[in-house]
Amino acid sequence: MLRFEERITLKKKSLTATEEKIIHQLKVQDKPFLLSMGELAMLSEVSEPSVVRLYKKLEYQSYQELKVALAQEMADMKPSSLEIIDIAKEDTAETIFEKMADQVFQAMALTKEKLSNERVEEAVQAIIEANRLYFFGQGLSATMAEDGAHKFMRLGGNVLSVKDPHYQAIYASHMTNKDVIVAISHSGETTNIYEVLTMAKKHGAYLIVITANEHSSIANVADNVLLTQAHETKHQSDAMISRLVQLVLMDTIYTRVAAEAGDDGKKKINQSRLAVTRMKK
Repeated sequence: MLRFEERITLKKKSLTATEEKIIHQLKVQDKPFLLSMGELAMLSEVSEPSVVRLYKKLEYQSYQELKVALAQEMADMKPSSLEIIDIAKEDTAETIFEKMADQVFQAMALTKEKLSNERVEEAVQAIIEANRLYFFGQGLSATMAEDGAHKFMRLGGNVLSVKDPHYQAIYASHMTNKDVIVAISHSGETTNIYEVLTMAKKHGAYLIVITANEHSSIANVADNVLLTQAHETKHQSDAMISRLVQLVLMDTIYTRVAAEAGDDGKKKINQSRLAVTRMKK
């Protein structure tokens, strides 16, 4: 994929004075990927349609794609970039919030680079065809598993979140080729998860693994590996950034499954919403 500067070089002869002003702002800003289209237009003293014409000329599909590309290139995909956004003891609340926002944005950009759309679509189809859908996780990943199950329950069907390793083993021992497991482990090396996934696979279950390590133990046993990327810093709660990325990925899969479910899916989601609404005063 061509970098931002390479695209500018290729289109240099056709760039207008207005487009040059926009490019100048993108180059002089410390964090151009945080600018909204309106902010970039205002700083460049041009109209928003001029920004649209520029990113299309540079062959980006959207303004968001341009921002993600800039974030990736500025980070240069190296963990050492975290030296700038690592949280220090003396940081104010405003500074901490800004640094966390930068970390999240970088993690999303890194994940977008690694994530395979084909694998996501395969996961969507497997979930649609499943008779029973399980979400496995332990420790902090168990909260992600519960969140995933909570989303998919809204579509009806047999959906379970299981965090106890003994319960996971019992369920795994009774699985068939009609069962799908979504297992979450940032490291991919949680021993109990590996053991129950191996057991489930022997019984024919389809295994979807969400992890940051494509060479991990659970990735090696999986049928489908969905990679997330996040660099954690020293002065924050464990795996905070990785959990946010996992949540976005889970929402993405759920949204695709719901879309594929069509009118029947909408009806079931509305039924779930109504059921919850009745529990409120």
